[in-house]
Amino acid sequence: MTAMSELPIHFFIGKGGVGKSTTSALTAVHLAATGRRTLLVSMDPAHNQCDIFGMRFSGKSRPVAPNLAVREIDTEYWIRRYLKETRNHLKRTYAYQSAFNLQDHFNVLQYAPGLEEYALLLAFEDVIQAAGGQDAIVFDMAPTALSLRFFSLPSISLVWLDELLKLRGAICDKKEIISKIKMGACEFETDRVRKKLDELIASHTRLKSRFMSTSTHVNLVLNNDRLSLSEARRIERRLAGIDIPISRIVVNKMGPEETPDDIAEIFPTERLSMLPLVPGGILGLEGLEQVVAGNAGALCSIAEGC
Repeated sequence: MTAMSELPIHFFIGKGGVGKSTTSALTAVHLAATGRRTLLVSMDPAHNQCDIFGMRFSGKSRPVAPNLAVREIDTEYWIRRYLKETRNHLKRTYAYQSAFNLQDHFNVLQYAPGLEEYALLLAFEDVIQAAGGQDAIVFDMAPTALSLRFFSLPSISLVWLDELLKLRGAICDKKEIISKIKMGACEFETDRVRKKLDELIASHTRLKSRFMSTSTHVNLVLNNDRLSLSEARRIERRLAGIDIPISRIVVNKMGPEETPDDIAEIFPTERLSMLPLVPGGILGLEGLEQVVAGNAGALCSIAEGC
């Protein structure tokens, strides 16, 4: 069994329509065929894996082949769960302040920006924590904008939380001066709020480290066209800004007469893997297995395990 800290993770990101779902499915089938217990996770709200495999998936892992299971993330479920946990935490923390209208503040919170990517982070943590029996996890990611916010959120949150912790310290210093005159030390509120901030900082630090780990592979999928290439360059620059490197460029849907000359000028050729255009698309486990058998070399380079 692979140690959790070394568990290989493969993310597939890129412009909508380039074939992230198919490429991630092919990689997962390939990993499973080589004997590695593999979990394929659909993080894309479109959830194309059910169409590719011709099966229905849910939040529970469903075995689809030897060594291979598929799980579908319900973003709305994780948003509801986060809001419920936040409401309960606020009630516990401020229960003694009867004048504090919690429901009004919670009504504002549920419309806060960033909930969708935060929900994906919660789901990601849940997948990792439950993956003790896996040798590899493959994530079929959402289109560019949401995926970039997902990867950026830990770094952004750590800056924000650090400032909140400083502010909290300053507030409590002021309140303790007053409370010592009126009613003694105000340890009750101070401990709970600071403890929650410390927990969030620890959580986002772990997530940031996981994204930057050598066992985490971010695969950028694109097609051999100008629009796809332009977006791929923007994605690489954005991720480089938060110290997350692109592991491999996967040129998908390559025609028999096409060559990735323009792509090779921008991205180093040793990081390129090419998958063919399959007329009519790839549907069903049998179709996936046929493509895997004919493209073992390319899929080995993507999986970085052969």
